[in-house]
Amino acid sequence: MAVMVEAGLALVALTLAWLFHVPLADQIAPWGPPLAWAVARGLAVTLPMLAIFWWLMHWDRPTLRQLRDQVRWLIGEMFPDATIAQFALVALLAGVGEELLFRGVIQTILLDWTPPVAGLLITSLLFGAAHALSKLYFLLATLIGIYFGWLVLHYNDLVAPMVAHSVYDFVALVYLSKSSPARRND
Repeated sequence: MAVMVEAGLALVALTLAWLFHVPLADQIAPWGPPLAWAVARGLAVTLPMLAIFWWLMHWDRPTLRQLRDQVRWLIGEMFPDATIAQFALVALLAGVGEELLFRGVIQTILLDWTPPVAGLLITSLLFGAAHALSKLYFLLATLIGIYFGWLVLHYNDLVAPMVAHSVYDFVALVYLSKSSPARRND
């Protein structure tokens, strides 16, 4: 189901891009060395997110403990028997589909209609709302949305946030699934 949802987001993004005349292809680094550099940038900008993820996983605060338990339970329920390859596919589709939709289409449209900061913040709030498992998760997803949106504005392409989103999701899925109660009972 996760594969269908994430792939569906990419189709929604492509449809909206067509309807609103958003040139998504112009937001992807061209093949060759520019694409390789954009992928390398994406890997590099994943490191701060992974450092924060590690810190959040090890900081013993009641609200963070509750959030970790919620996310572990959800992953265990959604992916009780998922393999590493399946996690990789879901993470890749999430990174591509969500970035095409939120940064590629929505942020692009909003930047045409609003000042840059407003477009970035509105897009990030929508991204946070789409991930609102709890108030804290909404806040964290909104902050990550701001980071991804800033990457698009800074590098003028979607590759770095797509790569960062995919790699982060993959690492988080694998790490959290290892400690999921549903998966531990196997």
